[in-house]
Amino acid sequence: MDKFIPDISIVMPCFNEEDAIPVVVPRALKKLNQLKSEKRINDFELIVVNDQSLDRSLERLSEYKDVKIIHTAGRRGYGNALKTGFEQAQGQWIGFFDVDSTYRPEDLPLFIDEMDRGFSDFIMGSRALDEKGMSLTRGFGNWFYVFLAKVLYGSQLKDVCSGYRVFHRKHLADILQIPEQGLDFSIYLTLSMLLKKVSIQQIPIQYDPRIGESKLNIYSDGFAFLKVLLTIRMRRFRAFKHRRVW
Repeated sequence: MDKFIPDISIVMPCFNEEDAIPVVVPRALKKLNQLKSEKRINDFELIVVNDQSLDRSLERLSEYKDVKIIHTAGRRGYGNALKTGFEQAQGQWIGFFDVDSTYRPEDLPLFIDEMDRGFSDFIMGSRALDEKGMSLTRGFGNWFYVFLAKVLYGSQLKDVCSGYRVFHRKHLADILQIPEQGLDFSIYLTLSMLLKKVSIQQIPIQYDPRIGESKLNIYSDGFAFLKVLLTIRMRRFRAFKHRRVW
């Protein structure tokens, strides 16, 4: 029996999303099956990582036979859930977006288009500051992190915290080494790719209001994002200074 190797694996982290699951999961399956029927992809797998949800998320997920459900060993956050899913993903390409309805499964063809063009093997969705799901506070935070990434890392990206991405499997080993376990995983991933001089392609995507309560804490998570931006830069500066001394 041949080993199942899909073209693309989509990983969706999930913690207490019982209301969003019946909305988002069917849309994701529908779009992936449509891409398959159109021969845009040969096959796919949809992985949802249940991060020790306390509500009826697992019950809801169990209704979809075409969804591969994975459980984290302990609830350590968004980044840990993603890496748990990445470890079991079989696809040559691996993508991820949230199950909370902020990101649209209907935007997946945009990523497939970029994959087909072959200009980049790391593709990020870029959210506009005036999108419906972007609050004033979150919009300002995203602008601030984009500004710092430009100043400190020479980044030309318009969105460094996007949670909608597709990357080639060749980057998997490096991504699994990222230490961050929480929401700051997303910005660490961006900076990691920038520092490795990976060609990053950004595409405009939609961003909608979420279903259910947000897991983002503006203050603690915002500080964690800022800490990642500054810590990695200082670490690089010290390493460069040490090399010059020696």
